[in-house]
Amino acid sequence: MKKITYLVASMMTVGMLTFTSCSEKTKDSANETVEEAKEDMDENVAEAKSDIKEAGNDFERKVKEDKDALKADIDDAVAKIDKKVEEADAKMEKATAKEKAKWQERKKELNKERDELKASWNETQDETAEKWDEFKAKTKAKIEKAKADINS
Repeated sequence: MKKITYLVASMMTVGMLTFTSCSEKTKDSANETVEEAKEDMDENVAEAKSDIKEAGNDFERKVKEDKDALKADIDDAVAKIDKKVEEADAKMEKATAKEKAKWQERKKELNKERDELKASWNETQDETAEKWDEFKAKTKAKIEKAKADINS
């Protein structure tokens, strides 16, 4: 009886393996699917690399444009400060001793602001892209302060 049970179990196992094994067509289809997936992945990687490079180039271009605009703003503010310093010098020549002290103090303040703006521009050359927006905001605030000071 045991022999018959083992024989039947063996025959059933062989039959199941025979009928459920993959056919060549199924294997070929699976291989094609794997190849297509690999090609799609390669295309997606190449496209992602291209997008990253393009975004980097766009960011560099934006930072350069921002730096150029900031340089123009700084140069404009420095020119206005220089003009105010010249006006202060002219007024000191005609001023009384008390007024002269006032104009000398004003000239000192203007020269300090001009030096700070020039120092800011020098720092611009060293700024990395990550810190650019923060640096730009600080420098814009200095420019606005200088302009407000000039107009007062």
